[in-house]
Formats: sequence, structure tokens, C-alpha cells
Amino acid sequence: MEYSLGVDLGTTTVAAVLTGGGKNVFPAKSLLNFQYPEFGLDSVKRIQNGLDKNSVKKLQERAVSTINALIDSYKNEIGFNYGDIKEVAVAGNTVMEMALCAYPLISLSKPPYRTSSEIFFPENTDCIPGFNIKDKKLFIFPVLDGFVGGDAVASVYYLDMVNRNKPAFIADFGTNVEIAVGCKDRIYTTSAPAGPAFEGGNIKSGMTASDGAVSDVRLKNGAFQIETISAQAPSGICGSGIMSLMYELLREGVINKDGRILPPEEIESESFTVVGKTEKKGENEIILYLDGKNNIKFFQEDVRQFQFAKSAVKSASEILLDKFKISDYEDFDVYISGTFGSHIRPDIIDLLDIFPFKGKNINVMDGSVLSGCLKYISAEPPQRESGIKDIIKISKNFPLSGSGIFQKYFIRNLSFSP
Repeated sequence: MEYSLGVDLGTTTVAAVLTGGGKNVFPAKSLLNFQYPEFGLDSVKRIQNGLDKNSVKKLQERAVSTINALIDSYKNEIGFNYGDIKEVAVAGNTVMEMALCAYPLISLSKPPYRTSSEIFFPENTDCIPGFNIKDKKLFIFPVLDGFVGGDAVASVYYLDMVNRNKPAFIADFGTNVEIAVGCKDRIYTTSAPAGPAFEGGNIKSGMTASDGAVSDVRLKNGAFQIETISAQAPSGICGSGIMSLMYELLREGVINKDGRILPPEEIESESFTVVGKTEKKGENEIILYLDGKNNIKFFQEDVRQFQFAKSAVKSASEILLDKFKISDYEDFDVYISGTFGSHIRPDIIDLLDIFPFKGKNINVMDGSVLSGCLKYISAEPPQRESGIKDIIKISKNFPLSGSGIFQKYFIRNLSFSP
């Protein structure tokens, strides 16, 4: 049997999906990107560690090793030979795709924050050292512009924006949040520098969406009720858990609109009981879970990390929708995607003030990028090639790096709406 592999090469998490015989789709697998922790959590740190040919090769080695580990996991489970995989499709942001191909990242470290003109992506796995898959077709989703890379193209491809009469809006949550809005006439894109908070990064008790991660939080009668992935003992909190926790804290008045954790004496609800004091500095902290072994707390700095992330997404969305003149349309579809996937409650997105619109029916997907890769490896070559070309033809990117209007919006959107 011949197999095809799709890879979402994320900054924090790398996911893969395997098809066999054209119709069989095996369950997706994911791993932490082996570039972490040595080379940092976010794209900025990766760029700093891949400025020249020598340093970027280390990033390449780690990326290839992560993909190989996912391939081996499938191989051990299903029992095939490396040669049975006929093609590999990869989508990631600009930094991750350039690093995979060992292109120095210096052009992304300074204005105008774009790839150099010599960049092209190889079409055979032999062009990338260390791949376990030898001499097979390789497709890397093209970069649109700046930090908007193949992951955005994969999401747009999956949603079939080029054939839609009604506009669709999608935000793919990761270390960078790729945002696109479009229909058959035009597609506008941008990349919001949110940082890794939505994936549990830069949060002291944060973790990825894996077994034991707190994925949902309720605050009732002054006590937390939590759910974890796979119903395992709590070991940290992932993106969906952080979102639901923030919602509950805001709803109960434990945090004010400026994101300040209030002291117990200022909290009007009975939820004042969840607030404690840090041992060293005596600062306010949220006590989410204590069992004597694994204590999960949420600190003021964690709240700030979430505020930075949500402000970046709202500001970028606001700018993009304004450019698209979305108000000219009576309606548009909204999709969100990310590693939190099915664990997030769509209703809390509005109340956390993450988007500049409210009251929309939000469609939540586990991973639009990986779904785009799956669609690509499952389609006939002429169809998929024309689909990608059509996206490139009508897409326009609006870069935010160094943008004065983005900075203005970002400061304004740090606070939460009442």
C-alpha cells in the first residue's frame, strides 16, 4: 500500500496525518517541536537562533527529527516501510518553512521582514538532509508574504475560500495567529504576533493540549470545577483551559477590565476565596488546583501574557476586516482553529473580547492547517495545483511588523470590554 503524509510544522507543536490507499485516513499525531526548549518558544527566538547558514542548520535538524519521530510512530503502529510513503506535504509559518529548508532567517529579523528573493522550496525529500523518507515528492505550501506562510495558505485552501460567494474569516491560533478573510473575489491575510500563550507557553503552569492538561474551568460558589484531557490527574493548563479560566475570573469580578487580579477585599462575589498571595513578593495569585504534589496557580504575569495575546489578535483582526471592508457584506462565516480544537467553548470567545465582532456563530476546528495538508494529499494533482495557484493569484497580505496603526490598536485593546 502507498501512503501520503501531511505535516503541520508548528512553532510549538508539530502534527501529522497519514493516508493510505487513497481513502484510509489514520488518526493524527502530534509532538512538541524538538526545536523547543533550546531554541525558544516563539518565532522571534527561532529567528535569533537561525540568522546564518550554520545556526539555521540546527533548527533544520530539529525540525526534521520531529517529523521523523512522527513518521516512526506511524511506522511502528501500522507496519510499513519508509519507501511506502510516496509524498509529503508540509505547511508552517514562514520562519518554520525557511528553517526546514535551512534558509538563513536574517531577512525576517529586520524591516521589511520578508523572505529574500532567492527563496524557493524543494520538491524532493532528498533536498533536505536527514529525512527518513528518501527520494519522494515533497510539497511545501508557498509563503504569501512576510510572516504569512504556508500555514495560512493551507487554511485558506481547506476552507475553499476561492470558491465562496460569502466571505469567510479564519484565525488559526498558534505562536503566531494567522488570520485570513476572503471569498472568490479576493483574500486578505495577516499574521498577529500573539506569542505562545494560547498554546500554554510563557504561562508558569502552562502546557500543551495533552493528557492531564486542564482544558475547561468553571467557577461556582467560590470553588473551581475543572476538566482535564483524557480525565487524567491535572498536571498543567493548556490554551482552552486558560481561556475558560480567564472568562470565569472576569465574569466573577476576580479580575477587572484592566486585567488586574483584585485582592480578596475588593471582590464582591464569593469567589474571593480563589485568590491567594505569592510567598516571596506577596502578590495576588489565583489558586486553581492544589493536591500537595502538583499545584496549579495563575499569576498576574500569566494574565498579562494572555492580554498581550488577545490584544494582538483583536488588533490584527480589526485592521484586516477594515481593509476588506467587511461591513459591506451582510454576513460572513467565522472559523477558529488551533491546538485547543474541540476543547474550547465557542461562547467564551466573545466574552474575552478576542475579536472585534460579537454574536457570530463561531465554527471551531481542531486544526485547519493539518486539514489543508490532508485535503492536498487526498486530491488529484491537477485540482490541488490549480487550487493553490488560485489562492496566490487573489491574495494580498497586510504586514503588521513596525506598523504604527497596529501599535495604536494593540494598546487600546489590552483592556477587556465590560
